[in-house]
Amino acid sequence: MSVQIDQNYRPVTYWPEALDQEQLLSRIHGEARRTIARQIIAEEGVAGLNEFLTSETLDDEDRRGWGLMHPDCMGGEYLPQMGAEDVEIARISLASVMSDQISIRASHAGEKIRYAVLDEYESNYELAFTESEQPLSLGELIALIDGSGSRDEEQRGGLLVCFWENQIDWRNSPDEAVDFAWIQSAWYPELTAHYEQVASDWREQKQQELGNKKEACA
Repeated sequence: MSVQIDQNYRPVTYWPEALDQEQLLSRIHGEARRTIARQIIAEEGVAGLNEFLTSETLDDEDRRGWGLMHPDCMGGEYLPQMGAEDVEIARISLASVMSDQISIRASHAGEKIRYAVLDEYESNYELAFTESEQPLSLGELIALIDGSGSRDEEQRGGLLVCFWENQIDWRNSPDEAVDFAWIQSAWYPELTAHYEQVASDWREQKQQELGNKKEACA
């Protein structure tokens, strides 16, 4: 059963006077540190946090030491640094060896808002659009995600579904494919739910296609 998603939802601003918990955590580059900080807040409150976990970025020494714990601790730690007024409006996470992250960001551009997609490899992305006069509605953000892609590789499926398609090309199952890449946002509470529905429909379509291929080969 599908959930009703309000694609007209639009944040009043990306730069409120005070940030909520998830918006504060979204400034931490490292996905593992962000996750641990969230867990500590839930169990102990903010008093349980330390400077290492809450630092937006790590210096080279701390980053090397953190990476020695496990390769997936590196996820997000090599993203380009955010400026004081840059905002990560959504993040795509990959279940790769180093837990690679893709950051979708907004920044001031005079009276407009400018958008960028950044990863840890200095990849070039072609965006469906680059500016707006007000924060995006959820539907507009989805259009940005689905209509953008890498300039460096031929990919189908926008910024997220392309990874599911690639996993199918590597002969992984539809279930394994959708588990490889997911999206979250501190600014759009229903973004994850939308793509969970997309994943469900995509998985069903791929399973049907695979079933038809088996029948054709029988």
